[in-house]
Amino acid sequence: MVLSRHEARESRRIEARLTAEDPQLARRFEQWRRSRERVAEAAALATGRGVENPLDDSATRLRRLWHELLRGRIPLP
Repeated sequence: MVLSRHEARESRRIEARLTAEDPQLARRFEQWRRSRERVAEAAALATGRGVENPLDDSATRLRRLWHELLRGRIPLP
């Protein structure tokens, strides 16, 4: 999902207000952010994008990321 600049700014403002009210939410938002980044990385590896060195171990990294996702180690929003 791609947000406009205005939507992204509004989202950050709401997130900042909520985390100020409840510090535990700050940790949860960070977990969601990391999980989105890891899922995006796995998707890029699956499609062959983002691989600078074709001789690297991207297939193993992709497998590991998907296993973490399926086992629930990467929390999804």
